[in-house]
Amino acid sequence: ILASGLSADTEALPIRANARLVAATLMAGQSADYHIAAGRKAYLVPASGRIDVNGVVAAAGDGVAISDERLLQISAQEDSEIVLVDVA
Repeated sequence: ILASGLSADTEALPIRANARLVAATLMAGQSADYHIAAGRKAYLVPASGRIDVNGVVAAAGDGVAISDERLLQISAQEDSEIVLVDVA
C-alpha cells in the first residue's frame, strides 16, 4: 500500500480521501489476490506488461474499472507493474 486515507493502513502515506493506492510488480506466471470490501470499487492499470484480472486481459496503459466484485485474481502474462486505486 503506497498511500491511503483508511485508518487501518497505518504504514501508508496518509491522504485525505476514502481511498487506497496500491502497486505491485508481478513476474510472468505470478499471481496476486486483492480483496475489495463491500460497497467499494477499484480501478486497475498495468503500467507495464500484460495481466489477466478475473478473466479480463489488460495490457500496459489499459484501464480496468471494477465494481460489484469482492475478490480480484490478478495473473501476470508478462512481467508487469500494476497500480490499483480502491475507492468508496
